Amino acid sequence: MTNKSKKPEPERVYVMKKRDCLKCNERFESSWAGERVCKRCKSSGSWRSGSDFEAA
Repeated sequence: MTNKSKKPEPERVYVMKKRDCLKCNERFESSWAGERVCKRCKSSGSWRSGSDFEAA
């Protein structure tokens, strides 16, 4: 019998990589390929409220 309440293991192994933040352009250690904004920028009030978004 398998334990169905256990979270499945990810199919990929994500490798941490240095990336440039899309907001401030500073280099940061990204935990996965989709993480493109640094934690400092994500913790800003304007980022969390969505007021940094500008339509082109």
